[in-house]
Amino acid sequence: MGLKRATKLCSLLIAIVLLAVNLPLSLGQLCCTPCSIVNLNLTFPTRVQAGQPFTVVSTLTVWCYSFLPKIRVDLVDAASDKILSTTSLLLHYSSSGSYIVSVADNATAPNALGSWALVVRAYVIDRVSGFSVGWWSQLFQLVVLPYTHT
Repeated sequence: MGLKRATKLCSLLIAIVLLAVNLPLSLGQLCCTPCSIVNLNLTFPTRVQAGQPFTVVSTLTVWCYSFLPKIRVDLVDAASDKILSTTSLLLHYSSSGSYIVSVADNATAPNALGSWALVVRAYVIDRVSGFSVGWWSQLFQLVVLPYTHT
């Protein structure tokens, strides 16, 4: 009876250890968020010409209390979920834990005319683990006009 109980206990202990090792989150991430994006403002042209380049500037307010984060911003076509542009940057120490950063993403307008929905997805990434510890997503629209040669 004692051997059977010890075997079950050992099996349970092994299962717990395997589960804990494979969790993509640290203990701190399980109880609270070490970083968060508290605001995202976009600056972009409301109209772009078909086939022409344009820039979207994302200004993020980020708060982190436990480590130096990495920021990644993706500009995404909302209909196809295709990433058009990705920009990453490492943040340097701030004694307040507050960061305000601007990130520029460049893309080219499609040749299809009309309204075009885009999404900016911003992530705060733990430099050590590589896991996202905060994110923000914002949908917006541009109007694609016929190209006019000037």
